[in-house]
Amino acid sequence: MIIVSQDKETIINFDKVTEIAQEDGEIGVSSDLYSDEFQVIGTYETEERAKEILQEIAQRFTNWENLKVGQPSGICSPRYVMPED
Repeated sequence: MIIVSQDKETIINFDKVTEIAQEDGEIGVSSDLYSDEFQVIGTYETEERAKEILQEIAQRFTNWENLKVGQPSGICSPRYVMPED
């Protein structure tokens, strides 16, 4: 699965992601186990909205993995585009 950043300028291969986190309304990803640096891929007005987006990513990933093993559910797409606020 890939994630397209909110500004549509970055594509992240989910297989390379070591962490996705949200803080103060920003969602960032890290792909380096030895670094605390995050690349911000979306900014939202509230922390609650950012948490909703984080849950959508987790659900989309689960749906995609289920499809690959023959048990599709929900939206099964290999791509998640970070929504505008």
